[in-house]
Amino acid sequence: MEDKCPKCGETLITRTIKKKIGLGSIEYPVAQTCPKCNWNKDLTGAGDVVAKPVIQDAGEAKKEEKKAQITPQVKPLDLTGTSKPAASPSSINSLIMIVLAILVVGAIAWVFFVDTAEEKQGNPVATPTPIITTPVPTPAATVVPEVTASGKQTSVKLETNRGINPQSVTIKAGDEVVWTNDGTYAVTLVSSDGLFEDKFLNNAKRTNYTFKKTGTFSFYLKDDKNLAGTIIVEP
Repeated sequence: MEDKCPKCGETLITRTIKKKIGLGSIEYPVAQTCPKCNWNKDLTGAGDVVAKPVIQDAGEAKKEEKKAQITPQVKPLDLTGTSKPAASPSSINSLIMIVLAILVVGAIAWVFFVDTAEEKQGNPVATPTPIITTPVPTPAATVVPEVTASGKQTSVKLETNRGINPQSVTIKAGDEVVWTNDGTYAVTLVSSDGLFEDKFLNNAKRTNYTFKKTGTFSFYLKDDKNLAGTIIVEP
């Protein structure tokens, strides 16, 4: 038997909830609604609840949307009275091109007119400032009197096997030293201080040198620097 609406007598629509029990299921009625007058009845025990139909809510939402679309957007009034239309991009581009053209023309005029005027005037030639130099007095050279030969000779014997005899000699400035090859083989006498050129001496040959400066001088036999000697010249 169908239930009727107590207000209008229309057949009620029953909403149910399916609940599983064991291997089967049972549908429990939870509410009844009249499709004509929207009368509702809660079958769960909470009492009659009068709810707003879904169809009516959707209609009101559409009305609100239409009102929002119809409502015009009100722009703020310009109280100063000086409102002007916004400049278009084409007018801004034209203004930029005009400014650039003015700058280019100004640069060309500067190059041709200003630079030419400067060239005509000429750059002033800087007068060189004379540099006055004070002559620095040259110190007088110290004259070292030349030592004359004393005529005194000192003999030094050279021998590749037995060595140099004596290895060290002390003489006075102006004395002469005589080196003699006392061995069988030829030798070459070398001055470590570059006093004279290398002397090649065969057997019994000799060479000499007069020492006119004080100091210590050394010599040796070429190809054997262990055979060396020293000449000490005193004033």
